[in-house]
Amino acid sequence: MENALVAQLRATLPLVFKRSQVGELTGGIVNTKTLANLDSQGKGPERVRGGKLVAYEREAFLAWLENRMSH
Repeated sequence: MENALVAQLRATLPLVFKRSQVGELTGGIVNTKTLANLDSQGKGPERVRGGKLVAYEREAFLAWLENRMSH
């Protein structure tokens, strides 16, 4: 059964979004700076890079978030 939070985010998150938007898009559940730190350690969600821009695809981000929530 899908987590209610993940279901809500699946309905509201764009298909692709910038890391700088994560805090706003998740209602503050995921902090942008924390996510940047996790990314640098290889523990963040799969990301898409375009120059200095870091973005996430919705499904990869939600899979990562759901996995973190279960631990």
